[in-house]
Amino acid sequence: MRKLIFIAFAIFATNAFSQINTAGLPIIKHYPKSVYGAGTQNWSICQDSRGFLYFANNNGLLRYDGNSWDLFPLPNNQLVRSVYCSGDTIFVGAFEEIGYFVYHRQADMVYHSLISLVTKTDVNFDEAWRIFKIGPKYIFQTFSHILEYSKGEMHVFRAPELLQFSFVMRGNYYVQGKEGNIYRYQNGSFDRFNDNGIFNGKQIWACFEISGGKTLLATINHGVWIFDGITFTPWKGQVNDLLKAYQVFSASRVSGGYIAFGTIQNGLIITDDQGNLVKFINKSTGLQNNTILSTFVDNANNLWLGLDNGIDYIELNSPLSFIGEGLGLEGAVYATKIFDGKIFVGTNQGLYVASWPIGVFVDGTKPFRMVPLTKGQVWSLFESDGKLYCGHNFGTFIIDKGLNVRLISHEEGSWMFLPIRSVPDLMIVGKYKGLHLYSKANGEWRYLKKIAGFNESSRLLVEDDNESIWMAHGYKGIFKLMLNQSKDSIRFSTLYDNTRGFPGKFAINVEKIGNQVVFLTSQGVYRYNSLTDNMEPYQELNQIIGDATGVRRMVEDEKGNIWILKSNGLLKLVREADGSKRVYQTPVSRFGPNLVASFENIYVYNHSNIFIGTENGLVYYSSLYNPELQKNELYCAVKSISSIGKHESVIFNDYALTGNGGLYIPFNQNSIRVTAAAPVYNAGEITFSFLLKGYDNDWSPWQRDNAKDFSQIPYGEYNLMVRVRDAMGRISEPTVVHIQVGLPWYFTWYAFILYLVLLVAAFYTLRILVRRKVQRATARVKEQKNLELKVKEEEHKRQVLEAEREIIRLKTENLQVQIEHKNRELAATAMQIAHKNDFLNRLRLRLEVIAKSINPVSQKEVLDLIRNIDNDLKMDKEWQRFEHHFDEVHSGFIKKLKELYPELTPSELRLCAYLRLNMTTKDIAQILNISVRGVEISRYRLRKKLKIESDTNLVDFMLNL
Repeated sequence: MRKLIFIAFAIFATNAFSQINTAGLPIIKHYPKSVYGAGTQNWSICQDSRGFLYFANNNGLLRYDGNSWDLFPLPNNQLVRSVYCSGDTIFVGAFEEIGYFVYHRQADMVYHSLISLVTKTDVNFDEAWRIFKIGPKYIFQTFSHILEYSKGEMHVFRAPELLQFSFVMRGNYYVQGKEGNIYRYQNGSFDRFNDNGIFNGKQIWACFEISGGKTLLATINHGVWIFDGITFTPWKGQVNDLLKAYQVFSASRVSGGYIAFGTIQNGLIITDDQGNLVKFINKSTGLQNNTILSTFVDNANNLWLGLDNGIDYIELNSPLSFIGEGLGLEGAVYATKIFDGKIFVGTNQGLYVASWPIGVFVDGTKPFRMVPLTKGQVWSLFESDGKLYCGHNFGTFIIDKGLNVRLISHEEGSWMFLPIRSVPDLMIVGKYKGLHLYSKANGEWRYLKKIAGFNESSRLLVEDDNESIWMAHGYKGIFKLMLNQSKDSIRFSTLYDNTRGFPGKFAINVEKIGNQVVFLTSQGVYRYNSLTDNMEPYQELNQIIGDATGVRRMVEDEKGNIWILKSNGLLKLVREADGSKRVYQTPVSRFGPNLVASFENIYVYNHSNIFIGTENGLVYYSSLYNPELQKNELYCAVKSISSIGKHESVIFNDYALTGNGGLYIPFNQNSIRVTAAAPVYNAGEITFSFLLKGYDNDWSPWQRDNAKDFSQIPYGEYNLMVRVRDAMGRISEPTVVHIQVGLPWYFTWYAFILYLVLLVAAFYTLRILVRRKVQRATARVKEQKNLELKVKEEEHKRQVLEAEREIIRLKTENLQVQIEHKNRELAATAMQIAHKNDFLNRLRLRLEVIAKSINPVSQKEVLDLIRNIDNDLKMDKEWQRFEHHFDEVHSGFIKKLKELYPELTPSELRLCAYLRLNMTTKDIAQILNISVRGVEISRYRLRKKLKIESDTNLVDFMLNL
């Protein structure tokens, strides 16, 4: 292992000038099983003409279009062992199954099995592990057979022995037996290739051409061999021992003279053609696992790895690399400095150091280690006179070239170091509480004192040409400070916030570019106007930058280029040869969301080496990277168009492949969903914009979702346009699909025939309706006349009825008058009877007096007269006459009373009649020739016989009977 370490360091110098970015680790994207939704193992990889990727997966054929993963199982759910892209036809090989997928207009990818072309005697050919295209033929290699498919015909040839794998060398196709024998295969014949027994017992797993006209053959356990056309020799590359130890399982040629070896035991090894180690990446440095089953270089010269469990994507062809936990650097990065051949990185965990350039380690160790005594939050790094100063939460540390560390100030929170230009031996350090003064002695800065008169937290400091100190406070704004002559006290300070020209007072940073102090706000770049003593927008610079919102830091390099770090990426402002200024976007924009919010930091080592701190490591950007080798053309494909609503169905799949001219959409499917894909894998976050020209007025806002709905599209012709934008802000050319939405059924020719039929039918219907209307009008007139006649008749009847009612009323009134007259007569009769009885009673009493005083003869006559009077008082004739008249008037009242109450006596009946006439008790007593008391007693008895309650008036009862 020591030998391996020595090899790694010895070959590093040759990598410094290679096209692959050697600083740190390449950008790696992980696609675990939970993301792509298929089996764990991925045995082979290929790419079609549009850039879609295909993986031979345990669960079937797996496709990735840059936005979504799709799985296409084989008929019997076999494991797919091999995949080969021929244009847009995808050939696959599995256990005793071979065939191909092609795109269908409405069914996406459709599988066509070729097994029916294989004779029954040859169908047991085991696994199809390799697929090659040699001329017009597609060759499927299994462990026992070679199957040739061409022009719809299949030819099967049994190998002379069990096979291992196959490969193409110098334009010829070869297979290797299990024991190591190599055969040249051509047109069904297997010719033994004379390798002088070199590969006996050695399994060749990869073969391809390298520089110098040589061929590289990689074996699984015996390293790499080179064939010059005559002899085979072991590769003299210094990593051959590594490849033997870690077992090569797959390999791919990488543009620029590099080779990527996928191993079984320890991940990925990348070398150049001479065998020098360029990159070593395994699970501990970033891969999902260490067993690489397949490697594939895509059309952008980046690397895909089919792993034993998952898929990884490695951006080899990129100016970006990442320095993080995989290399031993932990935490969010706040400061970076290259000093004395080493790179120092300050994080929230402490100060880390590694050699610069960063070497390649293969024994599990990592290049970064923490500098002793510096554990904790690091804020800044400053180099002076061959020493490095570290602004730390615990104070200020000094580090010499021997990595000896001392704490030179216990004052907590050293934000930033600012040497005073007019006094070279003094330096200001911004601290949590105010400014502190350091002085230089014997080439070393030492803590002197706190600067009096100012107590604010001072994180960012710059000095202008007038010796004023500008300090940015994260929450209050910008302070302008003027020191006294000895620099140990503040003469005056002025606060500039939203009341002094700034758009706000929060998150304002200050930088010095050349001799100009600039202030960075959320609304753009500002500068100080000394005439108005206020801040104002820096219009010229803002116009050059374009979108100057969110600028957080600005740093000038040695060539005068200005690096502008925004909250969402990095810009480069370049002074062109003609004096103009131009701003370029950089790929760092992809890491915008990962910058340390409010503490964004950038370190420009020189114009070609830029470092940006993120929340979990350090991004390295090499501006010398040749962009011509980075194939990163943006491309957008219309993947599918489907109807939505009542008739949900796929109208079109993969227009670029199956589309032929315009697209016709029936009107009943005029609500559609367009799904796009951008098979660009190294451009960061991709966003989409859609325009249905003729339906929309403008492009839709940029969105991460790759689908867009269009509802209720009117009939007519439209141009569907889709474009994509990457993290750098580059926009692709729009992909255009001509769409014709069909006429609605009510505008078709048969609809117009129907309209004509309906019009004729409506005409005749209208005639019938008019005729019926006239008939109904005539009937209504007749009915109206009959109604009027009937009304008149009813009015006549009403008048007759009213006349009859008037006659009845008059008769009733007359009868009432007669009744009242009769009642008065009855009452008068009753009163006459009463007066008569009263007179007779008085006469009788007088006669009784006279009888007592006369002679007996006369007395006898008087007594006879008294008896006649008594008889007259007892006579009922008058009552009978009264009763007769009473019944005439009161409708048989006496009769009814006798029927209801048969127990009533005649005297009680008479009493009831008198009560009916509403006569007083006194009058009744006179008529009945009894006392008033007797009448009351009679009334009481009558009440009991009639069973009348005490609260019921007896007279009312009689009147209502």
